[in-house]
Amino acid sequence: MPQRHITFASGKLTLEGYLHTPAGKPPRPGIVVCHPHPLYGGDMESSVVRAIVDGVLAQGIAALRFNFRGAGASEGAHDKGMGEREDLSAALKRLVEEKEIDTKRIGLAGYSFGTGVAMAVAPNEPLVQAIALVAPLLTGVNTPAALAYAKPKLLIAGDMDAYVPVEQVHELKRKRMAEPLAIEVIHGADHFFFGHEGRIAALTGDFFKRSL
Repeated sequence: MPQRHITFASGKLTLEGYLHTPAGKPPRPGIVVCHPHPLYGGDMESSVVRAIVDGVLAQGIAALRFNFRGAGASEGAHDKGMGEREDLSAALKRLVEEKEIDTKRIGLAGYSFGTGVAMAVAPNEPLVQAIALVAPLLTGVNTPAALAYAKPKLLIAGDMDAYVPVEQVHELKRKRMAEPLAIEVIHGADHFFFGHEGRIAALTGDFFKRSL
């Protein structure tokens, strides 16, 4: 599938990313994908990020993956999730500048650290129509705004994840997280999902195909 290296502004910083476009006639839906924690080696080359991109491309959906400030060739320094929210808003703006993108069918996806950034931005971003979170950090999704967020949500957890216990993900449903809400558990997967990328691609691709 075609990909194009792009740069875009987040405040005074210049960030880098890749825009992936599927075959077929536009306009098409699009999503932005947020990567895991940059201080622990996370960036847009994460195998989970790439799996999400592959999954949506197979469904005719475009994807923008990018590096938060301080990761890869993106300028700036890590900002503990605060400045990264500005980065995500800038990435969404950059995505919808593409003429081939249907601005009424925009989604968000995040993995680990990226889930907290995505869930912080989504309730305040009218563009976003659906969100998929892989290994959702409870600090980001167990908040009043996240629990009340009433657009389609997919949470993907590994039952061997030592950082995001699957029981805590199921607890979100018991806390009456707003519908629509789907929780998928990948058996045998830990926080890094090595060997389970195909399942992540299938789940996220199907979710965004139905939701956008």
